[in-house]
Amino acid sequence: MSEKHYVVIGSGPAGTQAGLTLREHAPSARITVITKSRESGYAPYLLPSFITGRIKEEDLYITSYDTYKEHGIKLRCCQKVVDLDPSAKQIILSHKEVISFDGLIIAVGAKPRIPEKLAVYEDLMFTLRDLAEARAWRELLPEVDSVLLIGGDLISLAVAKALIPLRKEIYFMLNEDAFWPLRCNEEMFAHVGDVLAGKGVKVLKSRTVESLSRLADGTYEVQMDGGVLLVGMVGAFFGLAPDVRFLARSGLKIDRGILVDEHLHTGYDNIYATGDCAQIYHPELRDYWISVGHQNARKLGHIAALNLAGADKRVEAKRESIFAVQGINVNTSWWTEF
Repeated sequence: MSEKHYVVIGSGPAGTQAGLTLREHAPSARITVITKSRESGYAPYLLPSFITGRIKEEDLYITSYDTYKEHGIKLRCCQKVVDLDPSAKQIILSHKEVISFDGLIIAVGAKPRIPEKLAVYEDLMFTLRDLAEARAWRELLPEVDSVLLIGGDLISLAVAKALIPLRKEIYFMLNEDAFWPLRCNEEMFAHVGDVLAGKGVKVLKSRTVESLSRLADGTYEVQMDGGVLLVGMVGAFFGLAPDVRFLARSGLKIDRGILVDEHLHTGYDNIYATGDCAQIYHPELRDYWISVGHQNARKLGHIAALNLAGADKRVEAKRESIFAVQGINVNTSWWTEF
């Protein structure tokens, strides 16, 4: 009997943990981790510390190439999955290669979301989801005296905190789209604004960007509902959107993310989805919820791998830690602690 081939798409916290857990609980299986990234697994939550020079790039990595090798896991970097045939148990890569699998864990994570009304300015705004974007921040930051952060989500608050010791002029525009798919109410806006202001951040009264342009001297001119601001760079943080467009023709059930049951199963034999890209069914709520945060992603990756290896483990989420906002239930590891 030939060995089973398990494939994990994604090398973020959920995907990396899934691969390592599979090796532990399926020691004879062939395991392949496929990622669009050029790098081995690193910790996205450390990127704010990296862009400000507090840590070196090598300190970001949580799983080295050698770790994958030592665990007998094949890591395929710079490989983009463009389609999935769940019935045939095959994935198709951008260069037309077809890979067959016995079990699949989709852990593609999410990408920065830019609201449609600001999409025309996307090339002028800096996001911070991956290492390539972090390198761009790190290169430009020493050359600027001021930064405007538009947002209010977890990443924007972490970036603001990291920038404060650099003694740059930090402006912060709280935006109603920042917590997408969560919506921040006025009480939360006030709380976040007070905390930021108490640390020396200039919280703007403006909530809307009307136009954005780069001037000849390299500075950015931001037209807002409350006036005009000139800054050295603009960071955009409007939450994350599951990176699942490539699955549109797969037959998997997709809302904002991939719909899975409380075991992270997609409904197709031996195919699971986990981490930021999954919407998980909660039997007690009778509804789906999503999870954000590094520790949550690792936990979900572990559970998906256990179940693919033959376990029957449910994702446990306490009702009190799930927030229902505009029909979307969100579980976070940071909300109640901020």
